[in-house]
Amino acid sequence: MHDYTIPIGPQHPALKEPMCIRVSLDGNYIQDVNIRMGYTHKGIEKILEGKNPDSALYLTQRICGICSAAHENAYCRTVENILKFKLNEKVKLIRALMMELERLHSHVLWLGLIAHDIGYETLFMYFWREREKVIDIFEKITGGRVHHNFNKLKTVRYDFDSKDKPFILKNLESLRKRVESYVFDIEKDNVIVSRLKEVGVITKEDARRYCIVGPNARASGLKSDIRKLDPPYGIYKKFDFEEIVEDEGDSLARTIVRLKEISESIRIIKQILKTMPRKPIPKFTLTQIPDGESIGRIEAPRGELFYYLKFKDNKIERAKIRTPTFASLKIVEKILLQREIGDIPVIVGSLDPCFSCLERVMIVKDRKTEVLNESQFRRKYTCTK
Repeated sequence: MHDYTIPIGPQHPALKEPMCIRVSLDGNYIQDVNIRMGYTHKGIEKILEGKNPDSALYLTQRICGICSAAHENAYCRTVENILKFKLNEKVKLIRALMMELERLHSHVLWLGLIAHDIGYETLFMYFWREREKVIDIFEKITGGRVHHNFNKLKTVRYDFDSKDKPFILKNLESLRKRVESYVFDIEKDNVIVSRLKEVGVITKEDARRYCIVGPNARASGLKSDIRKLDPPYGIYKKFDFEEIVEDEGDSLARTIVRLKEISESIRIIKQILKTMPRKPIPKFTLTQIPDGESIGRIEAPRGELFYYLKFKDNKIERAKIRTPTFASLKIVEKILLQREIGDIPVIVGSLDPCFSCLERVMIVKDRKTEVLNESQFRRKYTCTK
């Protein structure tokens, strides 16, 4: 019998975005978990319907402020698959450059947040100081520090200026040195290890069963990097980099994976800059999208981002977006069981969830709008015997 049930959220200092976790406790230990979502719902998939290709691109860029480049890249790739369009080599390189810069930004930002969750405020400030180096590069290349708006169908909005190369390399080298020192400090710091080690363990079998993606899967020994698994993906097959995999599956392993991926992304960016052609990018031309459908997937900072688009009369008839958090959230209910209530911020935070990306489903019928979270959608529209 549970002693009591308490809600954590939807507004709570431990949560970076609104959600509600109802936990039933036996003393200080969690016996049951129920997650409620729906607080950041925007109905993106429904809003996309009826939009022309360029208007839809503008919208997908704003699904998430941390991985906007991932969303616009996935969208462009899906539409270009419908067109059967072969991208220019320089365009591929610029897109890969922006994707890796965004991965750096996302990981460094998250590392600061996980340091905050364990009460290590000094380390939080250190990581966010390093984050500014990446944001400065974004501003140098695109003029935007958060939303970059760099993609256009079949090309990119901004050409790469070779004069920016020394600035980029200088900032990246400074970031690399700092992060490598932090890897050593985190692995040896008793306070950090005690808060993260063997906390929120996801086994390799559970990672496969729950279809976990991204760094969370790789921290459990499951290779899942789309840059390695999907041969036609961009230009990554030409780059020399490692897929970082740990076996422990706990919060510490998820932290180490992201730390080491920063070094690999810097390694990729240096190869991109070394091979960047000097010739100009193709000019943007208006494109009529033929009737058809396709999918596109990329390795966003949090894992596999999947897009499905169906076009009719040059407008989107149906859109489906599967974000990495969609795959990672369900297992929270399992890995919180039998943990102390004080572990909730660390366990949830270690998965790097993004609820802004996650909540997109809207149903409109007879001029009435019904907003459903994931669990409500499953109950209402899943056929059971």
